[in-house]
Amino acid sequence: MLEEAKAYYADGFRIIKIKTGVEVDEDIERVTKLAESFAGKMKIRVDANTGYDLARLLYFIDATKHLSLELIEQPLPVGCEKQLAALPAGLRKMLAADESLLDPAFALLLSHPPAPFGIFNIKLMKCGGIKAAKEIGLIAGLSGIDLFWGCNDESMASIAGALHAAYSCTNTKYLDLDGSFDLSSDLVTAGFTVKDGYMYCSDKPGLGLIRIDERT
Repeated sequence: MLEEAKAYYADGFRIIKIKTGVEVDEDIERVTKLAESFAGKMKIRVDANTGYDLARLLYFIDATKHLSLELIEQPLPVGCEKQLAALPAGLRKMLAADESLLDPAFALLLSHPPAPFGIFNIKLMKCGGIKAAKEIGLIAGLSGIDLFWGCNDESMASIAGALHAAYSCTNTKYLDLDGSFDLSSDLVTAGFTVKDGYMYCSDKPGLGLIRIDERT
């Protein structure tokens, strides 16, 4: 884990997200070693993937509070959102909804005060595309909820669409649009650029995409 993180750091990335939620004590150890290795040079985000119950979440938060984690994504299973509503507002502000947030209707439910999450993770492949994503963004903005744009392993085509949608929302705060990085091949290119860990939209028309077979 540390070697992979160092490789990303060398590529210019200054934010890293790690998966947790299987064994809480091991999660604490991994996050702590990562934080110590970079000594404040790398922001750390955690994705628990519904793996904790409320007691283990609170245990994890208490054990890592000195590490200044940026956010914790989907800590509890879907259906347990009301348990989070009982937490202090400061803790809820750093929690991100992922599996609990499917479409604009779910966004409305999760935005009712006291909102269990201070962040909404929007994925085009999960919510139904750009139109639904923009609706979620509007609902979140009216409720003071920040936006986190995520993805699956997917083409540059959809990643570029998500990036454009993200930058069109004033409450966008986090990006995790790396789904095209690990593909062995893609049908398009040029939808965005990455420089020093930051993603930039293309300056070409539309999404700026070029079919691979059209480059020649």
